[in-house]
Amino acid sequence: MVEGPTAKAYAVKINREFIKEIIKEISTKSRKVYVPLDELLGKKFSKAETYGKNILLFFEEFAIRLHLMMFGAIHIYKLDAPLLKPERQVRLLIKGERKKLVVYNAPIVEIDRKRKLIEKLKNELGPDPLRQDWNREEAIRRIMKYKGEKIGVVLLDQSVIAGVGNILRNEILFKAKVNPERLVADLSKEEIEAIVKEVEELSKKFLELKLQGKRLRPILYVYNRYSKPCRICGNKIRFYMQEPIKRKTFVCENCQK
Repeated sequence: MVEGPTAKAYAVKINREFIKEIIKEISTKSRKVYVPLDELLGKKFSKAETYGKNILLFFEEFAIRLHLMMFGAIHIYKLDAPLLKPERQVRLLIKGERKKLVVYNAPIVEIDRKRKLIEKLKNELGPDPLRQDWNREEAIRRIMKYKGEKIGVVLLDQSVIAGVGNILRNEILFKAKVNPERLVADLSKEEIEAIVKEVEELSKKFLELKLQGKRLRPILYVYNRYSKPCRICGNKIRFYMQEPIKRKTFVCENCQK
């Protein structure tokens, strides 16, 4: 699953390599096209942004929303370069004057007026730690609304905090020394503040590594480290599927009591 930092890294790459391209040709297999594609022809690409795990491509008054989920990817080629993946996997193809942008296997490709897409995402998503309008207090407030829920479940709710995926969820809770099974109601204000602080810091650290083309493994303390010793206390890392979301969960039961 693409998480917020991975989506942001894609946006940075698109801004660097596709900036000011003018649409000469566009095609998509998506059914979520709410404006005639012909209206996008001749429009200039202005920027890419992210809202949580969503990538937005702006072409003047229009926007394209992409969500890559598990298997989606975005490649940018020279116009005459062959595709690196089979054509059947192409969900969106945009040809500019110099380059073409190709989106593979993305479950969500939505094309609409920019204003509508932005309003929709703002209504659906919580604060995003990688956006300039990130608000720690709002993130704390949203977590505290789910008093009867497990904190490990709440952190994956994109309406609470946008961009947190399963890798981040596991690492955030380990760094904050909070067990994923604890109910929000049982957490102190200080523990929730520590969680939100780690959301911001780890998201930025993940993004930095992504932009450098480096692997995440050196900074992972629990994720995919089942039965290995905890890097802090030496206790064996436990693995299980957390209910009711059935997501891979890794925990040091000594550090995260």
